[in-house]
Amino acid sequence: MIGAKGFDATENQHWRAANKNREGNVMKISNLLGAAGIAALLCAGAARAEETTVRIQDYAGNGNMLYRIAQSKGYCAKRGIKCQLQMVASGPLGMQALLAKSIDVAFVPPEVAINASLKGAVVKTIVSGAQRNVFLIVARNDLKIPDGDKDFKAMMAALKGKKIGVPARGSGAELQFALMAVKAGLNPNDYTYVAVGMTNTSHGALMSQQIDASMTYEPSASMCNVLKSCTTVYRGAFATEPKEIGGTNGASADMFVTQEMIEKSPKVIDGLIAAAKEAEAFIQNPANFPEALKIAKTYFEFKMPKGDEVMEVSLKSNLPSYKAGVSRDALKQIAANMLEMKQIPAPFDTSKIVYDKAP
Repeated sequence: MIGAKGFDATENQHWRAANKNREGNVMKISNLLGAAGIAALLCAGAARAEETTVRIQDYAGNGNMLYRIAQSKGYCAKRGIKCQLQMVASGPLGMQALLAKSIDVAFVPPEVAINASLKGAVVKTIVSGAQRNVFLIVARNDLKIPDGDKDFKAMMAALKGKKIGVPARGSGAELQFALMAVKAGLNPNDYTYVAVGMTNTSHGALMSQQIDASMTYEPSASMCNVLKSCTTVYRGAFATEPKEIGGTNGASADMFVTQEMIEKSPKVIDGLIAAAKEAEAFIQNPANFPEALKIAKTYFEFKMPKGDEVMEVSLKSNLPSYKAGVSRDALKQIAANMLEMKQIPAPFDTSKIVYDKAP
């Protein structure tokens, strides 16, 4: 019995020691798992913190569709970028905002970037956002302006002496209208130019007869067509005359950044280019049109009769333009046009405003 009791005591001591070891191991494992969980949360937080916000110019209507899609579909996030779209009414204002660092990417006509470059700004395009000439002319119905796509000279003659709306004074729209006047044998000063802002305010100015016609962009034509409120008399995207306008197709409105941003954030620039290309592939797939339209509406809606129809018609008409590639030949044509119009003092080397990795 004595031996048996002695044996029981020893077993009990062994059990207690083993149990203590197990408790210690469980505590160690629990601590390790807790540390791992905390580390994972910290890593996730750090990943979120590392996401770079890039402020990109947008416009009313369909606006900057490539980056609207890139943000909405996660193409920006995949590259560690938050593409933040900001409405800026015109090209000149967009360039001013870029140089003032209020935005990081300006979506403007090359004419605006060339003028900025000549004044000492170092800006470069990384992708296009609207390859085809974005500008068009809409006029009041009662004026009966001839179809400029068939005879632009007759159209320009009929508009002589009229008040012409432009997004902003000195904008690409005004510069191209002035060129068309010269090519029609007229003088740019034969017209009165009125700054009317974006498409919604431009349409309002036309309806209230503050202007007679407007050198504007989509969805202005779609608003005229759907609402029957005005007439589209010229589309630069389809016009063959004057050839100097047709030659601008391929780089009509592009995304510009500063050289400083390129040097400081090359990975962000590469990410923006990749996201734009992916967005192009998405929007150029006809099967994705319903989703693209839905995305467009999350950024802007027309508060007017048949607003949804206006948005849909406009998006369809602009689809071929939503591509990332920048035509170097189109840029050269734009610079040549500016030289001919004496808007620049000497020939301009457009390679100065193109990022070497731009598609």
